[in-house]
Amino acid sequence: MKYLPLLLICTVLAACQHKGSSGVADNPDNVAGTDTATWVTYSGTLPCADCEGIITELSLHRPPDTQFKMTETYQGKNQTLRSEGTYSIVHGIPSDPGATMILINPEKDKNLQRYLQQVDEHELKLLDSDQKTIESNLNYTLKKVL
Repeated sequence: MKYLPLLLICTVLAACQHKGSSGVADNPDNVAGTDTATWVTYSGTLPCADCEGIITELSLHRPPDTQFKMTETYQGKNQTLRSEGTYSIVHGIPSDPGATMILINPEKDKNLQRYLQQVDEHELKLLDSDQKTIESNLNYTLKKVL
């Protein structure tokens, strides 16, 4: 009987710490709508050699979980590609040893990898396959979706 108040306090504390699931963050297909504390989404239209542009949405799970989901919609081609996998954070690129780079698909063939330099906390810039800035007047950036 003397332990009853302690048991009640522990039960209340445990109940307060339990986080209910809204279903949004638990649904991996709904990345853009997930909790911003867990996922960060970047979006933009990247250049395309044989279409009007590639509408790109890249969602990165915050570390330590390094999962990504990407949707690329080719304008004028009625084609959408979805991919997912892992990414890694790399410090330093050939042109800037102090830069931070996101490496998409680090464990896969180089042809399936993507390199994105973090310009600031709201912007990523696509790099070429040699991890160098793409010299062009075209827009190669993805902006953070707020």
